[in-house]
Amino acid sequence: MINKKLGYYIVDNLEFDSKIKACIYATQNKKQIEWHFNDQVFSNFNWSNEPLETLDELYDLRARDLREKYDYIIISYSGGADSHNIVESFLRQGLHIDEIIVNTMDEANQKFTIIDPNIKNPENAGAEHYLQTIPRLEEISKRNNKIKITVLDLSKYLFESWLDAGDASWIMDKREGLNPLNVTRFNYLHFNEIRKNFDKGKSIGLILGVEKPRTFIHSNGKFYIRFTDRATNIITIENHIKEYSNSVVEYFYWSPDSVQILCKQSHLIKRWLEAFPQYQNLWFHKNMTAETFRLTHERMLRPMIYSTWNNDWYQADKATKDWYSEFDSWFIHGAKGTAQHAIWMEGLNYVTEHARDFINIDNGVADGLKIFAHNYSIGEMKIKNYQDNSLL
Repeated sequence: MINKKLGYYIVDNLEFDSKIKACIYATQNKKQIEWHFNDQVFSNFNWSNEPLETLDELYDLRARDLREKYDYIIISYSGGADSHNIVESFLRQGLHIDEIIVNTMDEANQKFTIIDPNIKNPENAGAEHYLQTIPRLEEISKRNNKIKITVLDLSKYLFESWLDAGDASWIMDKREGLNPLNVTRFNYLHFNEIRKNFDKGKSIGLILGVEKPRTFIHSNGKFYIRFTDRATNIITIENHIKEYSNSVVEYFYWSPDSVQILCKQSHLIKRWLEAFPQYQNLWFHKNMTAETFRLTHERMLRPMIYSTWNNDWYQADKATKDWYSEFDSWFIHGAKGTAQHAIWMEGLNYVTEHARDFINIDNGVADGLKIFAHNYSIGEMKIKNYQDNSLL
């Protein structure tokens, strides 16, 4: 059964939770694709009406609702701003977290990683595990030693899974992301100790952060929040837990149950841009690129929407590519010539051919699938643009 809160596709009156399968089917049958992401709730919500509560109050309410809803709470944790804020919203209220799970590829990428806080390029993202994730986990454990903390290294699984597949068929159980990190990142059930919890019959909530709000200023003078399917499809836990009806993936922020949070975040960003108009050019829709959001917005938004974030903490720049994600440079370049690399490429080539109507071309190279998005107006923007008055 499709968890429709996470987004799904309709092609020719058929429903797909896998974007890859939807794009292949649409290409073969010359059909259009519709992406649905909580449309009814989001389209009927009054985004112009800012909630009176503070962001921290809204985060705390979301945490309490989740704690009351499930017997066993698992938070997927990276040490980044999104997931750390979730943990803090539980801790400051004395709400129990049953387990924190961290995914790593440390065994595979450690020889490509430089443990230096001054090197923040995305190719060095493996350093986050040592410079940010481990220190934060140690602090969390000191504050509450009853939380089970599990660190999973999926390096062996990554290489074994491609050899087990033997050909491009490995792509058929994927939601969208085909870069190495996405292929393995959330397969908790590969580990028997984790699987035991799923077999206990408790209701399990797997809590994930997903993304910060994506916002932009339109040429019509309005400020918008934007939801993209590539962002929602980053999370692949749903692929691996379908046999367990007692387990549900919950986006902490990007959920119809979190619409007040999303609205409050958007209004806060809007007010900040109106107070500091010199940054508005970075938010104009015509200027928006993956690099703008991932490399500029990301760093500016962390302390703006999360009181729990410390800018002195280490975090590498975000990747801007898709299939050839900079995070996976250790594999893309380091594993060339291996059977696993060949099978990975076979999968990419299969999708490029069979979903060709929906391939994103970046500088002449196929790199992921075209993005689907929904935008909602927050309200009129007070624009003071010093560089491009044609947008007004």
